[in-house]
Amino acid sequence: MSTEDCIDAALSGLDQGELITVPAAHDDALLQNFEAAGTALLQATQTGQPAPRYGLHR
Repeated sequence: MSTEDCIDAALSGLDQGELITVPAAHDDALLQNFEAAGTALLQATQTGQPAPRYGLHR
């Protein structure tokens, strides 16, 4: 992809409200799934306890 195409695509994505632009990704569901996974991972870290797989629950 040319630099010009990359910049034009990124700016178009920003104009459309995308917080993250991935100009070469044709399937926007990939980015949506990535963002959802990040949100789920962050939420899962807010328990204040080690995960059960570490065997540290008392």
